Amino acid sequence: MGSDFGVTISLAGLIGAAVGLYVGWLDWKILKGLLQAAETKNRQAGGDGGPAARYKALLGAVIFAVPVIGFPIVGYWAASVLVG
Repeated sequence: MGSDFGVTISLAGLIGAAVGLYVGWLDWKILKGLLQAAETKNRQAGGDGGPAARYKALLGAVIFAVPVIGFPIVGYWAASVLVG
């Protein structure tokens, strides 16, 4: 597959990106659950939620961005390099 701009897209790379997106989605769900569990555990111990509650928006954005955006990029690159 190619375009008029000289950019070629690797089919193996797209498959790698899809696998990376799935793994990133799973990782995001797990990390989101761990963040929620840490906040809940701190609140049950009588605290204010700890750092997990104070930085919830920032941590949530980082926890989303790194796996869901980063893993497909790495998956595309790895599959493209492996296949050639």
